[in-house]
Amino acid sequence: MSALCNNCTMPENQRLEYYDVADTLDRASLLVDAADCHGFLSGLVCASGFADPKIWVAEIFEDYNPKNTRQAEAYRQLQALYEATVSGLNSHEIDFELLLPDDAESLRERAGSLGSWCSGFLSGLGMGGLPAQDRLPDDVRELLRDLSEISRVDFELDQPGEDELAAFEEVVEYIRVGVLFLHDELQPPNAPSQVQ
Repeated sequence: MSALCNNCTMPENQRLEYYDVADTLDRASLLVDAADCHGFLSGLVCASGFADPKIWVAEIFEDYNPKNTRQAEAYRQLQALYEATVSGLNSHEIDFELLLPDDAESLRERAGSLGSWCSGFLSGLGMGGLPAQDRLPDDVRELLRDLSEISRVDFELDQPGEDELAAFEEVVEYIRVGVLFLHDELQPPNAPSQVQ
């Protein structure tokens, strides 16, 4: 646990929601969205087994001040999100989920958040010390290419039909399973994980 945070643990069986995290980040005037934050933390965990607070605090907070109550609240929520992410990625129940807006939002907004999630994830992998591309298995390189493409997708559909919505859900599931696969490749289950 980080020295920057006391009592940051999330109650068992409580899942953080996209809108709770988004509201907290907004109140703290942070110029990053919830999906990007979760992607970034997930990428750090996949690459190195843990997310060093020195890295993610510097990346997400322009100038972290623990005496600023809104920043401290945002830090606590992101620490809880990090802990939930580590738990989800290491769970035998395979209950890792991407932090994204729910299906009440437009497909355009959901797709934009998915792109932000992928972008944050790729940044987290890079900052977490992802091995050079030529040292990665072919299927990992293919997944990284796909994530890079998805991070740049721009949906133009104003009135998507059931086929488009189903296709979007399939992409989300592909990414979720791909991240779990990547985590297992980079952090084998028998390797000791470091929680900071």
